[in-house]
Amino acid sequence: MKRPKIDDAGAGPELELETRPTVGSTDVDAELRAEDRRRMSAEVRRKYDFSVIRMLRHQKGLTIEKFAKACGISYAPISRIETNLIKPNLDTLDRIAEGLGIPTHRLLALAEKREAQLGKAVERRIGGFTFKSVAFEGVEILVGGGKKGAMSADIDARSTNVTSILVRIGTIDVKMGDKTIRVPVGESLHFETGFPHRIEAVEDCDIVLVTHPVV
Repeated sequence: MKRPKIDDAGAGPELELETRPTVGSTDVDAELRAEDRRRMSAEVRRKYDFSVIRMLRHQKGLTIEKFAKACGISYAPISRIETNLIKPNLDTLDRIAEGLGIPTHRLLALAEKREAQLGKAVERRIGGFTFKSVAFEGVEILVGGGKKGAMSADIDARSTNVTSILVRIGTIDVKMGDKTIRVPVGESLHFETGFPHRIEAVEDCDIVLVTHPVV
């Protein structure tokens, strides 16, 4: 059954927040509930930034009119949601997420505001290579290198992670079983890390490795 189209008034000023009237509630009770709703709404505004919807829409090459039609929503509320003038209710979020081809919980995760976090790099040695390593939410970045002839131990991640290697100085060989791939300065290599591989420095090298889960 086709859902009715949501117009400007149906977008809702914030995420749906359940309130239950109390039998015999007084004006004071009503004011307390209103204040609680304002506080919760302020928390929603603080926690989410829905401008990410515009970015995702642009990545799909969709105008706001075409995107609104795909979602079954008027383009006016989408424009106001993308600029954080209003917050979508849950039904609207479901429709927007469906139009983007992602689950609603994923859209909320992308829209969630995150505070900047300072972290300290730690030294990590992999065979003859020395790196400074930082990691956050499953992503690890290693910056460093090794002298000519340096070789890592066999790396067997046994995972579905993806590794990207960028060579900033020198040349390296990446050995995967019987196959060897040479990566010169200025080039990069991307591969799944679920099988053994080894890195060897053909020359003194400076490299960046980024390992992250498959999206």
